[in-house]
Amino acid sequence: MDILVLSDTHGRADRVIEVMRRTRAATVLFLGDGLRDMNVLHEGVLLRAVRGNCDFFGADIPETRVENFGTYRVFMTHGHRYGVKYGEEAAIIAAAAADADVLLYGHTHRPVLRYLLAGEQVGDTVLKKPLTVFCPGSLGEPHGGKPTFGTLTVCNSGVLASHGEL
Repeated sequence: MDILVLSDTHGRADRVIEVMRRTRAATVLFLGDGLRDMNVLHEGVLLRAVRGNCDFFGADIPETRVENFGTYRVFMTHGHRYGVKYGEEAAIIAAAAADADVLLYGHTHRPVLRYLLAGEQVGDTVLKKPLTVFCPGSLGEPHGGKPTFGTLTVCNSGVLASHGEL
């Protein structure tokens, strides 16, 4: 299963359309700051979203959520409530508490991909299982460079995360 991961579109629905054209994704995980831009998704696309600090409508959209894809749990957050611009520790601890296999966050506008091993200590928390930490960057206002997005490929043997750019 291939999943498109978007964040921080900030009014650039045109870029959402372009990424959808290129990837033809059937599932989109949106990490906030541009909820209105998701209105351009075609009928039949499964959307799961969290609200960001610049999403001033959509009070019914949560700030965090956990989604299951096969046997893998994905913890989604925009990240502003966890201070991700200053470090990932609080978001990692929240994802571990949710028994997640993958942490997805936005807010920083910088693409990130790293893998933490079971047994690693983050703050006072020791990870019970591996955790993929992933930020797709920003499709709307990239931090230096081109607009970026992410993809997750979920299969029986694991979750593969990667970045793409427009």
